[in-house]
Amino acid sequence: MKKLLLLLTLISFSASAQISGNQVYGDNNDYYNNRRGNTAPQTSISASGDQFTVSTRILMNVRPDVLIVTLGLSQESKTVKGCNEAIKKRIDGFTKDVRSLGVKEADVYTDFISQTKIYDYEVGETKAVQKETGFEIKKNVIVRLTNVKAFNQLTDIASDFAIYDIVKAEYINLDVDALYAKLFDEAVRSIDAKKQKYVKAFKAVLSDDFNIIQDSYYSVQPRTQYQKYSAFETSDLSYIDGDHRYVKKEARKAKTFYYQGVDTSSFDKVINPSDPEVCLQYVVEMKIVYHIKK
Repeated sequence: MKKLLLLLTLISFSASAQISGNQVYGDNNDYYNNRRGNTAPQTSISASGDQFTVSTRILMNVRPDVLIVTLGLSQESKTVKGCNEAIKKRIDGFTKDVRSLGVKEADVYTDFISQTKIYDYEVGETKAVQKETGFEIKKNVIVRLTNVKAFNQLTDIASDFAIYDIVKAEYINLDVDALYAKLFDEAVRSIDAKKQKYVKAFKAVLSDDFNIIQDSYYSVQPRTQYQKYSAFETSDLSYIDGDHRYVKKEARKAKTFYYQGVDTSSFDKVINPSDPEVCLQYVVEMKIVYHIKK
């Protein structure tokens, strides 16, 4: 009888792991931190020679005004005309039904993706010959939702017309200038508060002139902030003598995805920090240099 070597890995968790939740299984594939550099917070106040530099970082979570949803569908038929007629019927029916969600005709756009031939094999006694069997047309339907909470109803309607592929969902805020103005004002207040603390603590005298050397404003899309993990423990099975007569079949292990917004530890202020809804995140980074009077 063939001998089997069973390797069982037992993992124990501390209290902190239990508090962290199953996200500890994840690969921490954080888009924002990888893009910006996962580094320690920058020094917010520094003085060198006759220069006094103050910096600040402000983050704001904002619920989206609009959701742009891209849905993908395809249609096969023996002829191109058959493909077009069938896919048009599905799209027309979907477009009509989504009007119940307040979606106007101008809020729906159909994007033609591809038209390709389909091939299959005709198998005989001694050979298999590849032959053309039909055509496939792919299109995307792009929908503008002003009622973001209607997304689930949108997917229900799409499924009625065999539209199952949710290609992407993009969050949009309409008045980004107003959001920037609010963040800018918060950054100025933060800079001024830090400056006043320095002046009071060290009896420093600053000149009235200053230079703004950084004023960065950008947003972070939710789609870049999702992480994943698979929570399971397993055993490893191997054969000592290299017998490969048995096939090892792995059990299906589900992957979980969750939203993990920008790490707030390096920000001076976070506006709307505890909103449970997935939000767009807006950031202002500001740095000002003052001159120290001697």
